[in-house]
Amino acid sequence: MINHMLKHVSVLIPFRPDEPYREKAFKWILEFYKKMLPDAEICIGSCNSRLFCKSAAVNEAAGKSTRNIFVIADADIIFDPQSIEHSLFLLEEAAWVIPYTQVLDISKNSTDKLLRRKPFWPGTAENLEVTKRTPRAVGGLNIVPRKHFESVGGWDERFFGWGGEDDSFCYTLDTICGKHKRLQKDILHLWHKPVKSKGNPNYQYNRELVKRYYRAYGNKNLMQRIIEEKLRSRREMNNK
Repeated sequence: MINHMLKHVSVLIPFRPDEPYREKAFKWILEFYKKMLPDAEICIGSCNSRLFCKSAAVNEAAGKSTRNIFVIADADIIFDPQSIEHSLFLLEEAAWVIPYTQVLDISKNSTDKLLRRKPFWPGTAENLEVTKRTPRAVGGLNIVPRKHFESVGGWDERFFGWGGEDDSFCYTLDTICGKHKRLQKDILHLWHKPVKSKGNPNYQYNRELVKRYYRAYGNKNLMQRIIEEKLRSRREMNNK
């Protein structure tokens, strides 16, 4: 990694401690960044709502940033550090970058083994027990210029609990700022207790909201109206 390139990068990590195992894993993740991306600025965001709002946490992290390129990374993801360098070069021809194609879910057994070691990038040569997700997801790790993040008003804080916020951000950026490009890379997801739609009382609302973003995909006028609505909702929430 070219150190001077990292001086333009802030890593935005949404995180709120909810159980000891995830806290332990997050400490390991932070050490991973210190070792692998030593000159990047690490910005951690959280939220105060009962249900975790990833969007609010990402926006809070962005508010702490002093740099021009955002690496928006889930708190349980690791990746090839060279993919950041490749992504920065790719930003010369793409509005934003999804620096992977495949998410590999690491088993609990292999995650336990990783957490007992000093942080490193294991790649695919470490014989980890992994499960492949459906390829070409959009969440987990995004590389976005600050100017584009700000031009779409950041993430939509009307999403609470699991589901929808990653896709809506993708649809918004592609429509307003320009299409993304991908790297043919894997990212690794550390094991934790599953958190999905089950048990999220807000899931149906999330689902309907992301459908609106999907229907607006490619239509700048319609998407801009959703952005304005999103920002108005945020202002109203902040004024309460």
